[in-house]
Formats: sequence, C-alpha cells, structure tokens
Amino acid sequence: MPSLKEIKIKIGSTKKTKKITAAMKLVAAAKVNKMQKLIKAARPYANAVKKLYAELQNSLDMEQLEDYPLLKRYEKVSRVLLTVISSDIGLCGPYNANILKLAKKRIEELKAEGLEVDLFIIGRKATDALSKDIYKDRGINIIKSYIQLPTKPELETVEEIGNFAADLYSSGKVQRIETISTRFVNMVTQIAELKQILPVEQVSSDAEEEHSSDVILEPDASSLINTLTPMFINNTVYSDLLDATTSELASRMTAMSNATSNADSVIKKLLLQYNKARQAAITQEISEIVGGSAALA
Repeated sequence: MPSLKEIKIKIGSTKKTKKITAAMKLVAAAKVNKMQKLIKAARPYANAVKKLYAELQNSLDMEQLEDYPLLKRYEKVSRVLLTVISSDIGLCGPYNANILKLAKKRIEELKAEGLEVDLFIIGRKATDALSKDIYKDRGINIIKSYIQLPTKPELETVEEIGNFAADLYSSGKVQRIETISTRFVNMVTQIAELKQILPVEQVSSDAEEEHSSDVILEPDASSLINTLTPMFINNTVYSDLLDATTSELASRMTAMSNATSNADSVIKKLLLQYNKARQAAITQEISEIVGGSAALA
C-alpha cells in the first residue's frame, strides 16, 4: 500500500493536471465559438459560388470543357494527389486518429488500383505519420506540407494551396486531386470524409435543367469560367480549413472536458485512500501508545 506521502504527491500532481485540462477546455471553447461564427458566415457564400459554378459549367458542352485546364478530364489516371488535413498538436480526442485511419485506407485503395500517390499534407500530425519509411519505400512521398497554420485561414495561404494543387492538375502531373478532412456538424459530431476536388464533378442533368433556363450571363460563360474556377477551388480550400480547425477545437474541448471530469474522479479516490491510510496510521499510533502505557504500569 502506498505511503501517505506518495498518495499526497499523486493528489497534488492530479490537481495540477486538472488545472491544465480545465484551462485548455476554456481556451478551446472560446476559439470554437469564434470559428462557428466564421463557418456560419462563410457557408452561404460557399454555397452560392458552388451553385453559380455549376450553372456555368452546365452552360458549356463537353468540347468546350476540354479547352479549360482545370475542367478537363484525363482519360487515363495514373497519379493521384491526396491532400490530408490534420492538426499540429494532439490532445484533441480521436480527431487525428480518424483522419489518419481514413488516409491510410485510401492510400491502400489507390495502390490496389495500380495508381501512384503523392501526398499534400496540412498539419504536423499527418506529416509525421505519413513521412515514415514504410511509405517512402512504396513511392508514396509528401511533395509539400504546411504546419503551424493560424487558427483562422489566411487568404494568402489559401491561394497558395489552391494554386499549387491547380498547377499540378492543369500541367498533367496528377490526373485527380482528392482531399481528406473533417467536416464540422456540431459540437459533438465531426465526420472525417473523402472528397474529390479535381476534376470538378458535374451536377446532374436535373440540376442543369433547373438552372439553365433562368440564368443570364454577362459576359459569356467562357469568359466567366476562367475567373470563377480559381475562386471555386480557393473557396473549397478555405471551407475545408475552416471545418477542420473548428472540428479540431470542438474535439479538443470535449477531450479536455472528459479529462477534467476524470481528474475529479481520480482525486476523490485518492482522497478516500489517503483518509483511510491516515486513519489506519492514527489507529496504529494510538494502539502503540496504549500498549506502551500498559507495559509501564
């Protein structure tokens, strides 16, 4: 049985840990509230851009689509760029584990199809996990990575990421671009999901009929598509980064809340153990005093 001193030390260290987890919970809660407001403000714009882009894309026939580097579809796909968005630090529950699990699964699926895979990583956790020799030996390399990005995505960084991916696709170095990130649903639900960024998926014919009749374009669609395509890609990157950061903060707040509750439980158990050990020590001391007195009488 541990001594009173050892139990007291454990209680003190657990209380210090509780203070840290409680502080991290409060910080994450303050940040996630701000990020939720950003998402709420950004999603209507993102949906409007996506809708307009779909209308423009539907106004072009297949031959016209081939004239635009970011709209063309390669007949043969041999190399895929897989973008993975994770966090720089841990202590955020299953957030990174879910991302890495999905990323590793997708890598195996692409390799099973006989495709080459390049990785574009955002976040230190995914960079460390996917830069191991086991991946390099199979020809899976990280061609670019970003770490320590600010909580709120900066426009310059978003454009840099979007332009880098777009250049790879338009030059033919990769024939498909996919993204693995976490979509924020609410404070308790965040979903790791796989999305195809390029080639841009065309909307259904029903949607085409719905929008084509009441859209007036000035100037023509061919002129607008060159401007709107980079906006569409950058907006997709921005939305993914917002969702990923908000999901990370929400997951960290939940994890730190659980850790704080667990620390309370541990402290209660240690205090009970400490009191029992202290009572046993006092009882033993009284017994020794009584026994000594009886011997002297």
